[in-house]
Amino acid sequence: MNKPRILLVDDNEAFLELFLSLPESNSFEIVPLTSANKAVEALNGEPADLIISDVQMPDMTGTELFGRVQDMYPDIPVILITAFGSTEEAIRAVKHGAFHYFEKPINDKLDLLWATIREALAKREMLKELTSLRKERSLQVKMPVTIIGQSEGIKKVVRSIEEVAGLPVTVLVCGETGTGKELVARAIHNLGDRRDKSFFAVNCNEFAAGVLESELFGHEKGAFTGAVERKIGLFDVVHEGILFLDEIGEAPPFFQSKLLRVVETKTFMRVGGTSPIYSEFRLIVATNRNLEADVASGRFREDLFYRLNIYTIEIPPLRNRKEDVPLIAEYYLKRFSEAYCRPIDDISTNAMLSLREYDWPGNVRELINVIERAVITCHDNMITTKHLPFGTEEHEKLCDLNLGDVERFMIGLALKRTHNHKTKAAELLGITRKTLGEKLKSNESMTLT
Repeated sequence: MNKPRILLVDDNEAFLELFLSLPESNSFEIVPLTSANKAVEALNGEPADLIISDVQMPDMTGTELFGRVQDMYPDIPVILITAFGSTEEAIRAVKHGAFHYFEKPINDKLDLLWATIREALAKREMLKELTSLRKERSLQVKMPVTIIGQSEGIKKVVRSIEEVAGLPVTVLVCGETGTGKELVARAIHNLGDRRDKSFFAVNCNEFAAGVLESELFGHEKGAFTGAVERKIGLFDVVHEGILFLDEIGEAPPFFQSKLLRVVETKTFMRVGGTSPIYSEFRLIVATNRNLEADVASGRFREDLFYRLNIYTIEIPPLRNRKEDVPLIAEYYLKRFSEAYCRPIDDISTNAMLSLREYDWPGNVRELINVIERAVITCHDNMITTKHLPFGTEEHEKLCDLNLGDVERFMIGLALKRTHNHKTKAAELLGITRKTLGEKLKSNESMTLT
C-alpha cells in the first residue's frame, strides 16, 4: 500500500529538515519544497493527498497557494503553518475551506499536529471514495435487482449469486436481520432461467404454525373449522418458479418434518387431502440464526439442515463493510428525494463520516430508514449531521476548528476503536502511552464511549 503523499512547503530549509527528522514522518511520503511555485509544479506532475504550507513566503504566500489549490484540486486538504503576524490571514483561509492552521513554533503541538494530519488524510480518502462511488451506482449493472456495494464481502455475495442462479439447487442465505436476504433471493430469481416464472416470499415467523402450513400446502374444504372452501397453497402456485422461505430457523418442528418430505420428493398434500401433488419449484431459504447451533441443541432438524445447506450465501453485516455505506446512502438519497420531490442532491462530508462511524445494528434496513427520515426533515439541498439521529455532536466539533475539541475527538475515537485499550489507542494516535495518559488526565471530563 502506497504511503500518503504530503507536500511540505516552507522557504526555511532548517524547518523542512527538522520536520523530516521526526520519527512520525516515516509513515508518509513527504516531499519538501522551498516555495509555493514549486508546490504548484509538483501538483501538476503528480497528485498529493495533503499540503502543509507556511504562510509567509516570497513570490507566493501560503494562503495564495491555498487559493490555487482550491481552484485546481479542491479535494486536497491544506494545513497552514503561521508565524506571529500572519495568524489572521490563516484564519481567513480556514474560513474559506483550509483544513486547519498551526502557529509556530510547533514543537509543543506535535501530537495534535500528527492527529490533525491523519484526520485530514481520512477526509481526503472519504472525498476520493465518494467521487468513485458517484461514478459507480451498482457493482453489477446487468443485475435487475440492485445489489449495492463494492466491498470484498458484497462482491463475494454477487459472485455467489452469479454462480448459483442458473442451477436448480436449494440455496441457504444467511445474515443478520436487515442485511438484504430477500434481495439476494430475488437477484437469484431474476438472473436465473426461472426469471419469467413466479417468485413468492414467505416469512415463517409471521404465521402461526397451522396458518403457515395452510398457506404453503393449501387445504381441502372442511379440513378444519373455517375451511369453507379449498385453498390452493403456494407450493402448488409456485410450480416452475421460486419459493423463498425467510427466517426458516423459526419454523415449528412439525412443519420442519413436512418441509423435509417436500424438499426430498417435490410432492406434498393439502391439509385434509389424500392425493399427492407434484410441484417443480425451486427453494431458497434464509435465516438470521446459527442453524448448526440449533441442530446441536435439537431446535432444528439435522436432516432438514443438510437438505437446505447445499449452497450457502453469507451476507456480511453492514458494520463489516462500511466502505459500502456511502454508496447505499447516496443511492437511497436519490431515490427518496425523487419520491418526496425534495431538491436534495448531496450528503455533507461530516454527515457521511457519522454514517461511516456508526455500527448499524439494524444493518442496511436501518441505514435506509435513516436516509428516508433525513430526506423528510431536510429543507435544504444537502443532508448534514443535524438531520441524523446519531453522531452529530462528535463530527460537528471538527467543523468548529477548535484544536482542543479535535484532540479530544481523536482520543475518544481511538479509545472507542480499541475498546479503551490505552496502549493500542496510543499506537493508533502515533503517541506514547505516557503522553496519552497525560492527555486523559488533563481532560478528565472527556466522555470516552
